[in-house]
Amino acid sequence: MKDFLTIEGLAEYGFEISRSSFVCRMAHTKNLAEGLEFVAGIKKKFSDATHNCYAIVGDPQSNEQRFSDDGEPSGTAGQPMLGVLAKNGLYCVTAVVTRYFGGIKLGAGGLVGAYTKAVAECVSAAKIVKSVWSDIYKAELTYSEYQAAEKRFRESGFKVVSVEFGEGVSLEIAAPAKDGEALNNYLSTLTQGGARHKQTDSKYVVY
Repeated sequence: MKDFLTIEGLAEYGFEISRSSFVCRMAHTKNLAEGLEFVAGIKKKFSDATHNCYAIVGDPQSNEQRFSDDGEPSGTAGQPMLGVLAKNGLYCVTAVVTRYFGGIKLGAGGLVGAYTKAVAECVSAAKIVKSVWSDIYKAELTYSEYQAAEKRFRESGFKVVSVEFGEGVSLEIAAPAKDGEALNNYLSTLTQGGARHKQTDSKYVVY
């Protein structure tokens, strides 16, 4: 499975040109359906806007893409926005640019420039991360084992996905698929072969 770049969380960038306001809001979205939900939420929140144009890119395997000019002249908004995401090699991202018209027409070239700038600057403001196909392990550790493992996890590039503290420590750990066997072997050594861990899943994880 191919690793890819995406953004973490949300990002926002806005500016004004010729009295029109442009604000790009960008989110990490796992697929087209989740992207459309994000678009619907923005449209509902800013229903008084003149336009809410968008571009959605899914994961590399699905190759899902969708865009909309939302009433702007054809080819002046959604497609240029999608082009910026593609140029930056981003996947699993949705960008929505909300425009409030200020009374001065920008022309086709001006619109392309404005929507391109909105997304490009928002990408610059976003936190870019790598999404890696990973093996997920669940482990039951003692507190002393967990304390010993924390540093090793960080040094080895493993990621603690979740942790619960009770009588012992229950946690989920992710390792890039190429390192999954190394994580399995380390957990076996740590628990002295106590069989208190197992692989539960394989999925994309952001590191």
